[in-house]
Formats: sequence, C-alpha cells, structure tokens
Amino acid sequence: QIINEDDEKLVGLKEQLGDEVYKAVTTALLEINEYNASGSYVVSELWNNKEDRKASMQEALQHVLEQWKLRRRRR
Repeated sequence: QIINEDDEKLVGLKEQLGDEVYKAVTTALLEINEYNASGSYVVSELWNNKEDRKASMQEALQHVLEQWKLRRRRR
C-alpha cells in the first residue's frame, strides 16, 4: 500500500504535531496493512528490540529453547 501524502488528515497531523508523529503514524499504517491486510485477525510477531527489527526464525527458535531450558530447571 502506498500512503497518500496529500491526505487531509495526514497533512493536518503533520502540521499540528510535527514530522516525528507523522512518521510514526505512517509507519504504523504500513505495518497494519503488511501484517493484517484482511483486517480480520491480529498476527503476533517476535521482535528483536535491541536491533529494532523482526526476529529471524533462528532467533525465535533460540528464544523458545532458552525459555524451555529455564522452565525445565525450575522443575
């Protein structure tokens, strides 16, 4: 999806609240469309907060294994 930068609401948002808020809103709109284009359900995703990006499959597996090991030790 391409965001219409001439959209009245977005232009007003940018004028009233600045570029940082405008960028956050447009990024959120693009992500909503990318991950939930149908609008029918929410899709969870593992995120790498240190690098501000989606986690890879390998990182996801490492996380699951770490959690499993921690729970196994507690028993």
